[in-house]
Amino acid sequence: MAVIATLAQVMDADPVELNPLHSTVDPDALDALICVRTGTDGDIHVTFAHEDHAITVYSYGVVSIAPSHEPPAENYGRNAGR
Repeated sequence: MAVIATLAQVMDADPVELNPLHSTVDPDALDALICVRTGTDGDIHVTFAHEDHAITVYSYGVVSIAPSHEPPAENYGRNAGR
């Protein structure tokens, strides 16, 4: 639900007007992969496209959304250029 709510805010749209998330990714699988982790579990993220936007969901609770033609800002993080 956080992904659709955030995407709706970015797109200035009503969440019910957007294509269902399950048309792109399995929401239950996404929840299972991105469950909040502890420092010992390590952090993971999942990136996918939905509604012409690149969406990255991080295990530490951040959702990053950018138009599909632009990579999410977090892609320029600590491992950029390596």
